[in-house]
Amino acid sequence: MKYAEPGFEIMLAGNRLSFSGKLEKSNYTEIDAFLRKIDQELSTQMCVIDLIKLSFLNSSGIRSLATFMLGSPKMFELHINKSVTWQQESIPALTYIKPEGIKIVG
Repeated sequence: MKYAEPGFEIMLAGNRLSFSGKLEKSNYTEIDAFLRKIDQELSTQMCVIDLIKLSFLNSSGIRSLATFMLGSPKMFELHINKSVTWQQESIPALTYIKPEGIKIVG
């Protein structure tokens, strides 16, 4: 499964959800719907979210990601790029919303 728009892509392969590019928009309705569909169709209990190739995600996008993980019974492993400052500073805070269900790797 894939969601794409100019300069941004989300791709599901197995249980790995990979984000790439740059995303800065005010309305995440389509992305939220895509993530809900992923949650319904992904049969594994572990979802790997790969953010390594994601160069930018604004606070609305981070909120969408948090809502997706909080609303799902799945466990999540987030792979981040430590050389990308916003990822190193913002993404680890997501573990507070679901401490037993979100692990940061990177």
